[in-house]
Amino acid sequence: MSETHYMMLLYAILLFVLDGCSVLATTQKKLKDVLITVEYRPETCDMFAEDGDKITLEYTGYLESGLEFDSTSLPERGPLNFTLGTNTVIPGLERGILGMCSGEKRKLVIPAHLAYGNQGYRTIPGDSTIYFDVSLTRLKKKSILEKTVNAVQFFIFPLTTSLIIFYLWQKMNESEEPTHQSNRKSKRNRRRG
Repeated sequence: MSETHYMMLLYAILLFVLDGCSVLATTQKKLKDVLITVEYRPETCDMFAEDGDKITLEYTGYLESGLEFDSTSLPERGPLNFTLGTNTVIPGLERGILGMCSGEKRKLVIPAHLAYGNQGYRTIPGDSTIYFDVSLTRLKKKSILEKTVNAVQFFIFPLTTSLIIFYLWQKMNESEEPTHQSNRKSKRNRRRG
């Protein structure tokens, strides 16, 4: 074997070893956000899940060991119905569902801080990364009326609060003015008298 071939072989071995080390380092790092893998997306997908949408979800949740901790396929369960963005489910599940369309299937890897944290939950130990297979079976968009009502509510509270503060400030200034004027008149009268 020539010296050039020998050097190329050593270089390839070195790259293989370094690549293996980087894979080990990556898997041992803590996951910072939800890892999403789209398993299936329908050909036509014109509505995407966003906050405020009413959705129906089929799911199976399991631990890294493969132990299943919850599933909508259990007889006592059934599909999960909720409004996205209302903190009804764990934050990682909400993040993993955003942008899905009806009929889409995803695999989610959710780090502990976006799931049940260090306290855990039922059969889920603390600091556990959890896994979900999810399928969005129904997506009902927020109606124009609901969006309008929410927008109005968003602006009504600050506006009403501002008006109340302004009204109270006006009343406070009105009650101070006569006192100042009557004090001035009484001082003038004392000087004259």
